[in-house]
Amino acid sequence: MTAFTLTERLRSPETAWAELTQHPELLFGHGAPDLVPGRSYAAISLRGSSGSGTIDDVQPGRLEFTWGGADWPQPGRFVVFVGPELVIDARAIPDTDARAARQHWQHLLTAATNYLNSANPPEDTPVAAVLFDADGVLQVPRPGWLDDFVRLGGPNFVVDAFTAEVQCLAGQGDLRPLLAELLERSGTGGTVDEVLTVWHDIVVNDEALALVARLRRQGLIVGLATNQQSYRGTHMREVLGFDEHFDQAFYSYEMGHAKPSPAYFEHIAATLHVPPEQIAFVDDAPPNVVGARAAGLRAALHRTSTGAAGLADDLRSLGLFL
Repeated sequence: MTAFTLTERLRSPETAWAELTQHPELLFGHGAPDLVPGRSYAAISLRGSSGSGTIDDVQPGRLEFTWGGADWPQPGRFVVFVGPELVIDARAIPDTDARAARQHWQHLLTAATNYLNSANPPEDTPVAAVLFDADGVLQVPRPGWLDDFVRLGGPNFVVDAFTAEVQCLAGQGDLRPLLAELLERSGTGGTVDEVLTVWHDIVVNDEALALVARLRRQGLIVGLATNQQSYRGTHMREVLGFDEHFDQAFYSYEMGHAKPSPAYFEHIAATLHVPPEQIAFVDDAPPNVVGARAAGLRAALHRTSTGAAGLADDLRSLGLFL
């Protein structure tokens, strides 16, 4: 068995624990559980790596939980400490999975620390435009999509497919041949069309879109700000009709920039002719919130499980009235 400890410095440790309990996705990724002892969960990081476990103990500044892969003989033991540093201490990790587990938690720790060390600009001017991320805010994949990806491409396909997609988000690659190569290598017999069908099976949150409409009726500029490769972006535009809900839609594959790059947000501000400090933005991915704040926007981190009610709270936290 393997053990490891990961550490990152915090600029404002006095507020970090409250942020982590309000947004446990900072520590766990999508599917993050409420930090309640006895709560079981299955979560997946933005890079596609996943695991499941149970929350064991929660004390101010200290969290104990288990986490592990489906093929592990038993879950690993983890403790998170919040103080001047954010620390993840891991024990009982199978030697064969130690490298992948360390990469998974280093990715989450870095993203969490970057978010906790970022801040919104002062609210000196009223909001003129509001940008909404799509996935995790206005829409989610159909339940069971992760199992379908594994069935079509094998146990490593989720991480490999998301890695391939990253190459295409800024419009500089074609996802189809990349997926075809991964599927051929896996030997599962899955096809690119089958994978894209799963990727395009999206559940739209109509209540969240109703909030977009309410802000639009107030005279605010509303925009869609989403990272998408060309196939999924085209599906959202032509099949789901996303663009009709917004004054302007910004798909990364068309822009040549992708979140979390500040250039993505700078491009939007220039296109809308609105100063960055008058633009509000909601996203469920911590790195994207950090990128928006770096570009001068006011940004809120959305917890997907809170749905439209949580989105309304996010918007109010940015100085908007509903």
